[in-house]
Amino acid sequence: MQHEQLLIIDFGSQVTKLIARRVREAGVYSEIHPFNKVDAAFLDKFNPKAIILSGGPSSVTEANSPRADAKVFTMGVPVLGICYGQQTMCEQLGGSVETSEEKEFGRADLNIGGRSRLFEGLSGVERVWMSHGDRVNNIPQGFEIIAKSENAPYAAIEDASRNFYGVQFHPEVVHTVNGAKMLRNFTHNIAGFRGDWTMSAFKGEAIAAIREQVGDGKVICGLSGGVDSSVAAVLIHQAIGDQLTCVYVDTGMMRKGESDQVVSLFQV
Repeated sequence: MQHEQLLIIDFGSQVTKLIARRVREAGVYSEIHPFNKVDAAFLDKFNPKAIILSGGPSSVTEANSPRADAKVFTMGVPVLGICYGQQTMCEQLGGSVETSEEKEFGRADLNIGGRSRLFEGLSGVERVWMSHGDRVNNIPQGFEIIAKSENAPYAAIEDASRNFYGVQFHPEVVHTVNGAKMLRNFTHNIAGFRGDWTMSAFKGEAIAAIREQVGDGKVICGLSGGVDSSVAAVLIHQAIGDQLTCVYVDTGMMRKGESDQVVSLFQV
């Protein structure tokens, strides 16, 4: 694929996939990779145009908690840290994080101060979704505060010279009313993505790649009727037709009549 790529480094948040969904909806190709698989060699090979650090359940204040590879901050690409991602970015760049008694879980009002490309086109007060016990209590050199909430004095920060941004809230969830706009501001206005990727393009590229890989060969596909195997079977069939043989796999967990339904649906 020739599309510009955004890398999402996953620290274990339950909603990391929503980050990918939001940026893909804005026409940006993205991939999610776990933090412990993203090292300097991986970053060189992946060559991201921008990076997003996801949230996660760990505490930066604890020993051996997850960290981003140091190369993330020396590549010269825009970086957005979300919740835990903001906290580890601050800690790794010389700031600090504390466990606060004033925790925030649920809706909160974000008071935006000054001008920032991350909040371009938004109002002075935005409804966002918070979910944190720790909070940043000292930002690294070069950063400044761009938004606050009642219990998060560093709810959003930026180092505009390096295109580093951090938010304590979750812009990827629907409860953050204009979260999709914030993410689009990051991908398009800050990182400069063209927004030329679509699911339709992905389908065509996947089919072409399968056709090239298989050539004149034969393929056997284990098909259970679940989303993963069903999508794989359909893509492979569209790529190579009768060269594909699907074998139905009854997992033993099927609902009444579901096995017959799967066979009927996919049988030619």
